[in-house]
Amino acid sequence: MENENKEPVTQTEEKTEETVTESVEKAEKKEEKTFTQEEVNAMLKKENAKMSKKYEGIDLDAYKEWKENQKTAEQKQAEKETEYQKTLTKNAELESENKAFKAGVNKDDVDYVVFKVSKMDGDFEENLASFLEENPKYLASFNSEKEATKTIDLGGEHKQTTTPDLSKMSYEEYKAYRKKK
Repeated sequence: MENENKEPVTQTEEKTEETVTESVEKAEKKEEKTFTQEEVNAMLKKENAKMSKKYEGIDLDAYKEWKENQKTAEQKQAEKETEYQKTLTKNAELESENKAFKAGVNKDDVDYVVFKVSKMDGDFEENLASFLEENPKYLASFNSEKEATKTIDLGGEHKQTTTPDLSKMSYEEYKAYRKKK
């Protein structure tokens, strides 16, 4: 009885080995095919032609209109409400930026200041005023004063001098300035 059990197992093992061997041989025979760019372009062109024939009679505008008609009144109302909320949010952001500009915030720092102040609890204008008192570096007037009083340390016995604003000089003044150097 033991011999009988072993024989079918052996036969199954032999069949499995043959199947595996055949599979391996088939896999080895299969080689990867590579395509040139021209062949790929030709295949894509052929597929695009098939797709255009498939959807040739369909009017996209008519489909959109049909799809819109399929919506329920609740879905349409929800879409309108979402759009309205987006508009309100955008309006509030623009008002905040406008208030920041009016308060004298530097144009490069407006987004940051509005973000920081909007995270504070309370009225936006009051928070903006207190934030700018604590952080005057974000004011445009602060930056222009800082540039006007910028000094150069020449070291040694030389005195500190202010840098001239070359953009405000005339051509003759600029030539005279360059000669001094």
